[in-house]
Amino acid sequence: MLNERSKYGIPHPVETVCPLPLNSMAVQERRYSLDEFHAFTIRDEYQDRLFELINGEIVEKVASFLPSKIAAWIATYFNMYLIEHPIGYVTGADGSYILSAENEFMPDVGYISKARLPNEPERQVIGAPDLAVEVKSPTDSKRQLRRKAEDYVRFGTKIVWLVFPEEKQIEVYVLDQEVQMMSIDGVLDGDEVLPGFRLPVRTLFPE
Repeated sequence: MLNERSKYGIPHPVETVCPLPLNSMAVQERRYSLDEFHAFTIRDEYQDRLFELINGEIVEKVASFLPSKIAAWIATYFNMYLIEHPIGYVTGADGSYILSAENEFMPDVGYISKARLPNEPERQVIGAPDLAVEVKSPTDSKRQLRRKAEDYVRFGTKIVWLVFPEEKQIEVYVLDQEVQMMSIDGVLDGDEVLPGFRLPVRTLFPE
């Protein structure tokens, strides 16, 4: 049975939310709709935890110091750029983007232009970020992160940076382009998303 449209303007299946065990990052075995996911995340016992909906699966974001520090620096550099070029907004790890009826992601750092988001939402952004940054934590697998990067691009994100702290490398995903591997000597740029923005990879991994 399908609703014609949810309150987000996206069709989704109607099911009943049940209490879910939280024994791992992925916390259930069936697919959930956005409304079910939101009903789950507002439960009192989960108020101090962060969750994403990835292809209908509820996944917990696990805190980690080094990835958080790297993400905070990237957000800082984005905001410094936006002081002189106030063309968009930066979100942190609790900034949520609804990509589809079964996907709501929280990039470690997200950027979306004012042209696409003229009015700031109270909660989630309806739509993909223009640029998303995901920093690998010890609980993440590279395979899952790469699949997530592909999902971002599939749903409209123009640039995705996957940051791998142990290797001090960054993978850059852009629609219809080969994945680019940036080493410690590389320089990230904002392309058409953040024109003129440049960030040496070395800056994120000080000796």
